[in-house]
Amino acid sequence: MKNGSLNINKAKKMNPVGEVTAKCNKQIVDSLNVILADEFALFTKTLNFHWNVTGPRFHSLHTFLDEQYRDLLTIMDDVAERVRVLGSRPLGSAKEMLSNMGVKESTSTSPTPATEMLSILLRDHLQVQAQIKTAVSDKDAFDKDPGTEDFLIGILQKHEKMSWMLKSHLDVIKDARH
Repeated sequence: MKNGSLNINKAKKMNPVGEVTAKCNKQIVDSLNVILADEFALFTKTLNFHWNVTGPRFHSLHTFLDEQYRDLLTIMDDVAERVRVLGSRPLGSAKEMLSNMGVKESTSTSPTPATEMLSILLRDHLQVQAQIKTAVSDKDAFDKDPGTEDFLIGILQKHEKMSWMLKSHLDVIKDARH
């Protein structure tokens, strides 16, 4: 080792997040992959609703859902990259996503009213929030990996904001009916 430089072979073997046991790392990666699958389901559903929204509020909802699915795409990319940081492989196929997701896929081919679309998305965001809260509640897994715990809290906060926005749209619809 010259001038404090690190041997390349030793560097390749180092865990980028520090002293996390293999068991904890696997548990964290498994949790992240389940969250990734749920993000994929929510992204796909939001994109589908974006494509198929109709009615008097078409333009505003189309634009709103465009922003939401783009935010979800960024979240998915961030989750997949975090799995890579942890030295593992994120889920990468639709089959893997489907077999790991808790958020149910939208399979209806008939038109869905806008209010129902927003309600479904709100429910699914709340489900993802619960999944994240369950993951980070395991303090043993995150004791040596506060970076991933903090990362997940950031994702949770994004879903809370998206949920608030969905609820606000639903409140506007409800207020317009009264």
